[in-house]
Amino acid sequence: MTRRVGIEIFYWLDNWSDDQSSVFGKAAEAGYDGVEISLVAGLDVGVARMERTAASLGLDVLCSTGLSPTMDISSPDPAIRSAGADHLRRSLDQAAQLRSPILGGVTFAPWMGFPEGGHDGYRRRSAEALHDVAGYAATLGIDICLEVLNRFETFMFNTVADCLRFIDMVDHPSVKVELDTFHMNMEEDDLAGAVRLASGRIGHVQVAANNRRAPQYGHIDWHPFREALDEAGYDGWVVFETFPNSKVETGQATYAWRDLTDDPDRDATDAARFIRENIA
Repeated sequence: MTRRVGIEIFYWLDNWSDDQSSVFGKAAEAGYDGVEISLVAGLDVGVARMERTAASLGLDVLCSTGLSPTMDISSPDPAIRSAGADHLRRSLDQAAQLRSPILGGVTFAPWMGFPEGGHDGYRRRSAEALHDVAGYAATLGIDICLEVLNRFETFMFNTVADCLRFIDMVDHPSVKVELDTFHMNMEEDDLAGAVRLASGRIGHVQVAANNRRAPQYGHIDWHPFREALDEAGYDGWVVFETFPNSKVETGQATYAWRDLTDDPDRDATDAARFIRENIA
């Protein structure tokens, strides 16, 4: 089975508000089939420009987004939940314009959101909201993917097994699990076993080494991971995601306190080749 290979475009960008299409050319030069863009900085990200630029370079576009404390579908406040659901619907509209098959990312609660006074009700409220939004996603032919984060970034779920139980609560076929090997390396007993557990319900895969460097580094054994993806019948994208520059907003916001590469373009090119040979 051959899967298509992409890169999270903020790999080359300093700020979340930067023009993401400005570095699409770098992704094409490095040998990627597509780019993963983010709507985390808002919905005014120049979607028409992205569409034109990607088409001119022969790239596909994948979309992700995130929720903020004022747009939180897990919030006890109905107005905040409504704002979060509206944001997801608008993000789905943007994803449809870009012909993305998914809307991935932290689509279930704010990243780094740890409410005071306990967590009762947050999962239930998020699941109920996602069920409603997923109905709209289905009309667009888009899957909503839930990125499984490590324990230091969310309390909602930290393992594939817990995410699948949450998806059972959502109870809609357009909601899938998003695997990310950086987080899995911290939380799973067995990466390949977690992939097999999610068989038939994997919507998206992101890869990086255990230390969030390019996947050709680190100690993850990619052979059993690839075999598990094959056994699970996953034929979607494999996207390299990291934020390697410790001196800029994107790196600092994701806790890159040291530079993760001394040659971003070389590592990106090598990562594309490595992913095709060992993962995709």
